[in-house]
Amino acid sequence: MKKGIRIGVLLLLVGVFIALLVMNTNSKPKNEDKVWDVATTIGDMDAKNYYVFYTDLACPYCDVWSRLTIANKDDFRDYLEKNKILYEVRVTEFLYENSSHRPEMSRWSAKGAYCAAKQDKFWDYYESGIMSLWEDYHSKGIGDSKDSPMITDMTEKYWTETVAKKAGVANDDFKSCYESDETLEAVKKNTEKAAKVVESGLPYFAFNSWVQSGFDPSWDYNYVKQYLSAGLKK
Repeated sequence: MKKGIRIGVLLLLVGVFIALLVMNTNSKPKNEDKVWDVATTIGDMDAKNYYVFYTDLACPYCDVWSRLTIANKDDFRDYLEKNKILYEVRVTEFLYENSSHRPEMSRWSAKGAYCAAKQDKFWDYYESGIMSLWEDYHSKGIGDSKDSPMITDMTEKYWTETVAKKAGVANDDFKSCYESDETLEAVKKNTEKAAKVVESGLPYFAFNSWVQSGFDPSWDYNYVKQYLSAGLKK
């Protein structure tokens, strides 16, 4: 009789342990619950690794990382797939309140990227914006650092027409979204959320538990791969 009771108690304890294990597993936040916008991601939503890149399209130092990943797009995406990484770009208007270099560019570009994402064209807009800035300004030493000559001739149409046309989103839906008060509020909200995470300026990388701020303008694609490797789960 006592032996039967002991077996019963043991089975009960095993059952409780399994139940707690299942509950703990289910309680872990899934990637899809953390992502701001699926349209701004690359990779499987159930990927083992979750990488977030906080940026501002008007940030010249962020531009370095972005250009290198665009120029090496195939290798970059192959790396993400091979290492089971979900990569998310979070665009903010961070510099709108923290820059003297035409801060309105930050808001214009963030609104444009937000509305392009609504049409599932975020990556087209993101790449068009980054490469346009490089070709028109940064490659010429204009607006490419806090000490360089400022961009003075840019207007809002640069983002609503020039970049939008290259990205294939210069349509009525994009215009309506861009001019919407809801879009501005969404951009502000995203920036406020980012400010609670970003510790020391942009670009800011939160690759799993590995975090890093900044990316040197003199670095090449090898440094991109070092950053990606640093965040991988062991």
